[in-house]
Amino acid sequence: MRVLLMIPINRTYVIMPSLGLGYIAAVLQKAGHEVSILHCLREKFTFADFDDYVRKNKFDLWAIQMFSFDMTPAKKHLAIIKKHQPRAATLVGGYHPSGDPEGILPALPQADFAMVGEAELAFPLLCAALSGPTPDFKSVPNLVWRNRDAIEINPVRMADNLDQIPFPAWELMDPRTYPEAPHGAFFKHFPTAPIICTRGCPCMCTFCSGKAVTTNKTRRRSADNVIQEIKHLKDNYGVLDFLIEDENFTAHKNLVQEFCQKLVAAGLNIHWSCPSGVRLDTLTEENLKLMEQSGCYSLSVGIEFGSQRIHDLTKKKLTLEVIREKLDLIRRRTAIKTTGFFLFGIPGESRSEMEATVRFAKSLDIDRAQFNNFMPLPGSEIYRELKRRGQAQFDYDRFFVHDVAYVPEGMTLKEMKNLQRRAYLGFYLRPVIIWNILKEIISPRHFYRLLKRFFDAMR
Repeated sequence: MRVLLMIPINRTYVIMPSLGLGYIAAVLQKAGHEVSILHCLREKFTFADFDDYVRKNKFDLWAIQMFSFDMTPAKKHLAIIKKHQPRAATLVGGYHPSGDPEGILPALPQADFAMVGEAELAFPLLCAALSGPTPDFKSVPNLVWRNRDAIEINPVRMADNLDQIPFPAWELMDPRTYPEAPHGAFFKHFPTAPIICTRGCPCMCTFCSGKAVTTNKTRRRSADNVIQEIKHLKDNYGVLDFLIEDENFTAHKNLVQEFCQKLVAAGLNIHWSCPSGVRLDTLTEENLKLMEQSGCYSLSVGIEFGSQRIHDLTKKKLTLEVIREKLDLIRRRTAIKTTGFFLFGIPGESRSEMEATVRFAKSLDIDRAQFNNFMPLPGSEIYRELKRRGQAQFDYDRFFVHDVAYVPEGMTLKEMKNLQRRAYLGFYLRPVIIWNILKEIISPRHFYRLLKRFFDAMR
């Protein structure tokens, strides 16, 4: 089969290779299929450009990776595909379909299928079914499909041995062809490349939807397997800066130690960061020193709230005292930069508690901060609770970090946006923060993108 895997046109700042699509492409190639990857943002596509692309390029299966804010773009892409290639199969996958498997196909009538969770085992089976004379979709795990007038959701399977999954198809998404807009915004060298070392999360945070894709079963690659991929990317694509994207890397303390020790022993002289965020309570002095020695220069950390009550309400299982203790440890024992993630507007959170989060952020010895308005992400416990109450009618176009997707009781949309603006201005318009950020900018293009992100946040 000829298969296209694509990132839709959307409003994100992050433009980098998609590990999800890269892994799927690799297993499909291994199964003998012809695969292409289209990143519409990298290509600077408009919908007119995409229309022209569909007219000129024929595929048997078009697969769109989507987040919640991709709902409207996905509808537009699907309409264009079906207009020019009505017999081609269409599929959506990613975080939003995984979080709402019951609702995704009714919401996207021109999508033939959806894939939920990790798709490396399921995707080749779907292609085999589509290639056969009498497709048996019931046998394809992770598949959401239309069985006449009913929506069928098949049981989920996932890979237990991550080392058996081939490396992403990097030749289809050469890191050198992407703009200087990686996850985390800051980097030491360009090009950068994302990698993952672990999957699954055992934590119970009520606002997070990560387990909808990777489940709560934790699995890990071997240190040797990860380092082999790093060598491949360095040798073939000149990558010296790696973004470890899994949020639970530092929870695997033995893996961290082995990875760092072997990275040093290999003498690769690369840099790496964790831009997706790590749990502060997993950090130890021994591992932090090893991480820095092996090239770690930046950690994003999930702080979220300045109210202990909200930490407890959301099952974060973190205390304000531990937050301060671990941040102080990072600052005293390493030169690793820190970015704090903060969140406003959890259902049940008061205005005074949101303002306490802003004060808490400014009181911490961190280098950068990201202030997000809460989004009821499909697949999260809060989303399920709001859905149970009949309160899950959302404008997915607003599911973006600098927008307001949900307005808690006692607040207005305007007040939520103003709180976010004040948080950013109060944190960043301090001489020491400005000076330290200026020292991290590596090019005029990098400076332009950072400035654009800041002013977009103020709108």
